[in-house]
Amino acid sequence: MKVTATIVFVYGLLIVLGGIMGFVKGGSHASLISGGSFGIALLISAYFISKGKIAAQYLALVLTFMLDGIFTYRFAKTLHFIPAGFLSLASLAVLIVVALKIRRTRKLQ
Repeated sequence: MKVTATIVFVYGLLIVLGGIMGFVKGGSHASLISGGSFGIALLISAYFISKGKIAAQYLALVLTFMLDGIFTYRFAKTLHFIPAGFLSLASLAVLIVVALKIRRTRKLQ
């Protein structure tokens, strides 16, 4: 439980910081709002994952899936590894971790 929560927490921080950097470097209000919203939602879900809430695992899965789609699209469009390609790979890794956690949790029930 702690490993998955920690991974989602770090990923959420990465998303929040990325939104802040997008605003500071490029003046993008959209980056600030979306990075903040998704990041805070991921941080909240990480907290509830650490408390054993299954719904938080599904929330993290959905949010990560959406972010992976966005970052993969941006990478395909720009072909710049930083930040879109890196965040696409990071999202995929978190997506796999959370999906495996859900699978393990469902087997135990």
